[in-house]
Amino acid sequence: MTLENMTAQTESKGPSIRDFFKRWPTFYYLVEIVFGHTLLLGMNPKDFLRKYAAEGEVINVGSGPRRLGPEVKNVDKFQYEGVDILSDIEDMQPFGDASVARIVCDNVLEHLPHPYKAVSELKRILKPGGFLYISTPFYYPFHPSPSDFTRWTKEGLLQLFEEFEVMEVGVRSGPFSSLTVTLSYLFATVFSFGNDFLYWFLLDASMFLFFPIKFLDVFVNRLPHAANMAAVLYLVVKKR
Repeated sequence: MTLENMTAQTESKGPSIRDFFKRWPTFYYLVEIVFGHTLLLGMNPKDFLRKYAAEGEVINVGSGPRRLGPEVKNVDKFQYEGVDILSDIEDMQPFGDASVARIVCDNVLEHLPHPYKAVSELKRILKPGGFLYISTPFYYPFHPSPSDFTRWTKEGLLQLFEEFEVMEVGVRSGPFSSLTVTLSYLFATVFSFGNDFLYWFLLDASMFLFFPIKFLDVFVNRLPHAANMAAVLYLVVKKR
């Protein structure tokens, strides 16, 4: 089976319930924050934009419908409402070399078939002295949107961005978020009895059953070894 066929098959089984509710971004992200599988405690994109200032254009790549602020341009390969520029992150033709001051790439890299090409493009368009925010899952199950390819450890992220100056790296969602999402996937796997539609339905529905567990991350997110089982890691780098 070719990669194209596998991707198409994955997309046909993907979480269409989530895609449907993305038509109402405010409602969708509110539900995601409260009842979603992960508790996002570490640095988020808005924290990054407040902390790391740089003069020039700011973009959010793989943005979906979410708007981070009036000064941030949304970039996505899909025409969600609120997307300003259509572009594939692996080939960002609308942007010239060293043309962007700050970039947000929030839980996007794992969905790309060629993430090293994407990192090369992000480096190309970022100005010297510009800042890049990355978050990506580590201890997290398969989640197609529309596909899902890769995971990085903390050390793997540092290696992926070794040509940049690292400003900070840390845990965005900790070990109890990993446990919450694992229980939801296990629940859906066992009780869907192999039915694809039921599997994806139970996966989304089960978060309302297990979501309280994630709040224990409040107590463990900053522990020294939390990154070894973190659901989501984040990284801030500066172009040399």
